[in-house]
Amino acid sequence: MSNSWTHKALRAGLLLTAASAGTAFAHEPGARPIPEGHAPAGVMVDHMHKAGEFMVGYRYSWGRSSGDTLAGTRSVTDHEIKHNACLFPGQNPSDHGTHNHCSMKQAEMTMQMHMLDIMYAPTDWLTLMVMPQWMTMDMTMTPLAGGGHGGGGHNGHGGHGGHAGPHSHGTDGIGDTIFGALIKITDGPGYNLHTGMMFSAPTGPTDKKGANGNFTHYMMQIGSGTWDFMPSLTYTGRADRWSWGVQLAGVIRMEDENNQGYRLGDVFQATGWGAYRFTDWMSGSVRLLHTTQSEIEGHYNGPHNHSSPPDLQYNYGGQFFDVGFGLNFVVPDGVLKGHRFSVEWLQPLRNNPNGYQQERDGTLFANWSKAF
Repeated sequence: MSNSWTHKALRAGLLLTAASAGTAFAHEPGARPIPEGHAPAGVMVDHMHKAGEFMVGYRYSWGRSSGDTLAGTRSVTDHEIKHNACLFPGQNPSDHGTHNHCSMKQAEMTMQMHMLDIMYAPTDWLTLMVMPQWMTMDMTMTPLAGGGHGGGGHNGHGGHGGHAGPHSHGTDGIGDTIFGALIKITDGPGYNLHTGMMFSAPTGPTDKKGANGNFTHYMMQIGSGTWDFMPSLTYTGRADRWSWGVQLAGVIRMEDENNQGYRLGDVFQATGWGAYRFTDWMSGSVRLLHTTQSEIEGHYNGPHNHSSPPDLQYNYGGQFFDVGFGLNFVVPDGVLKGHRFSVEWLQPLRNNPNGYQQERDGTLFANWSKAF
């Protein structure tokens, strides 16, 4: 081989080694942080830390539903909601008993989450996490024409406390506490594969009640009321200014029912994203998300309403598709070096809910974090 080819091969090898080293050690102490070092804001358990590193972060999310009521992928009329959305299993819509009819429907619901994100890595292959949270839910209901206020006391079922017009109610409190570990499977120049073995402790209440003393809608309860297993598998890659990732995650309820007699449906999510670094301190991302959730199993074991779609456990879960647009920021130098900020808007692409549910408007995520 000629000296010219030898020098070219050596030069290429050195450049490749340097690029690989720069990618592999982007998170080493003293290294210049890059904005796409973390996933988009709506993705959790996406990254690990080096031995001895500690990270503290804050996550915020806000989501709203205020569109049409859907049955599967189609919008439905108030007439159909009234006659079909509050049926018990096996009941016929032609049965005109008042307990079969919805008297109210959901006009708008917002949900906010405030979460602390605390991580510590005792070794390079293990990162421990704990994530306490505070939840706030608000809902506005509106009456259906001619709906009445059926269900008054039928087997412990009741209406909405005599409300004759639109009304709002809300709940808030400490939510369930997520904790566990991220375990490295393999990594190399520009890629990482790890699994998450996370759990959710039922620290959030499930006994919130409305003005009439009945349990509020299932979706307005702060926690799940069950111990839940939250496994995940995450792959991330990076080359030059580009980065990408794929994550499979789930929520598996580990108990048959909570203290109120029901359990939420299991959840499976698959998401993938790509990001590009525009500057040393900012990157942009696009993400696709698919969510599948089963309906609620069981039933409230105390007085509750059956007068609107959210009162029925069959009107929960389904299949949902979303697209996310995000920005990640990092302070690369100075006294604030390493402080990270990220935002993402998750826009629904397709809703296919179980039963009758309101159309989703979207979800906003905003995060801050700092590793030490």
